[in-house]
Amino acid sequence: MHLKLCICGLIEPLTLATRVMVLTHARDECKPTNTSRLINLTLRESEVRTRGVPGSPLEAEGLLDPARTNLLLFPGPDSIALRREDYADQAPVTLIVPDGTWRQARKVRARVAGLSEIPCVRLAPGPPSRYRLRSQIEESRISTFEAVARALGELEGPEVQTQLEAIFEVMVERTLWVRGQLPGSQVAGGIPPGAQQ
Repeated sequence: MHLKLCICGLIEPLTLATRVMVLTHARDECKPTNTSRLINLTLRESEVRTRGVPGSPLEAEGLLDPARTNLLLFPGPDSIALRREDYADQAPVTLIVPDGTWRQARKVRARVAGLSEIPCVRLAPGPPSRYRLRSQIEESRISTFEAVARALGELEGPEVQTQLEAIFEVMVERTLWVRGQLPGSQVAGGIPPGAQQ
């Protein structure tokens, strides 16, 4: 993002009981449309680890915490619906989230040690993605950031989801404005002074 359009000043990182661990694919990591970095900026209890680097396996130490409720967020065939009440009396949740293309994300459970042992959870059906920087083959698919925001809305409360989605909307719309795909008058929060020069 252009420096004058940077959203860092708008972000107040949230401190939550839920920890988010994003496993991003090396091929996706440096793309400007990758949203895992935004997760790391908006959540204090988050971490991004890179997988898919030839000759350098994913760092597995600390990935699964036996003192927490570890869940993999991916709508696999054996996934169960993520519902706050199912985890209310358990240890705080660590949400492990594969990031990358759907093909890359689908392989995570089999390729990362220990993930096949933990429950796989999915989101309830929701509105279409607001991530207009990438096209989706299926309307039900959403960005990694949106998936995390919706999951935290379920686990931590709707106000958390609202805060995260507001930052996401600004990031998406400022990027669309830079690309000439959205007029400045329609950008959430407007265009910062000096950025239009």
